[in-house]
Amino acid sequence: MNITLSQLDHQRFGKVTAKINIEPGQDLSQVLTWCETQQVELLIARIKTDDIYSVQNMERAGFFLTDTLVYFANNKIVASQLTLPQICSWRLATPGDAELLEKLAAKIFTNYKGHYHADQRLNKSDCDLVYSSWAANSCLNSAVADVVFLLSQSDAMIGFITVKVIDPVKRVAEIVLNGVDPDFQKHGHYSSLVSLVKNWAVENSIQQIIVSTQVTNDSVQKVWCRQGFEPSYSFYTFHKWFSA
Repeated sequence: MNITLSQLDHQRFGKVTAKINIEPGQDLSQVLTWCETQQVELLIARIKTDDIYSVQNMERAGFFLTDTLVYFANNKIVASQLTLPQICSWRLATPGDAELLEKLAAKIFTNYKGHYHADQRLNKSDCDLVYSSWAANSCLNSAVADVVFLLSQSDAMIGFITVKVIDPVKRVAEIVLNGVDPDFQKHGHYSSLVSLVKNWAVENSIQQIIVSTQVTNDSVQKVWCRQGFEPSYSFYTFHKWFSA
């Protein structure tokens, strides 16, 4: 059974939290029994959207929907022509960028419409910290990200994108966390960040890039389609509370 306790969420929200990817045909009663044994207060579960009968079982057991993730994949990666305005530049992040990136991510992801923010029992400011600390750790911990691209305008950091090689054998990489300062959006900066990843992928013999977002996030999905990505699969995220 692929279920783990999340120490990070426990520290952040003060609740014993577990995470699981529900597999087709998985015995839900075993999952719930494990949670009760471990005194889990919040269970975060992801499940493929086509496993509709398991989804219905989860709803009957008190799970509630918090988001729908769509995954896109690029299996024919081609280097992109990158043309930045003269006032813009890019570079790779270093550990010394962690604090600045944390502040940028805090601005980008305030009240983000992810599964944490959708749970009304979680404090919204604590939910914001999920993404800001995640961004900072991307600069500090290779287990979180292998490479982080930073985009600046007039020496001010305005965007970033993190990448992790998730299958070294098949050469699959995932764009994990990314965004552009709201004050600088709608100027093609996000597309430039995706181009940087594609060019890096070609240089490092990456055969596939995957990326995901909420189904309602249309703007980035349009960028991915223009950059050669195609819809691949999707997941529901459910939460279940074991305490009143």
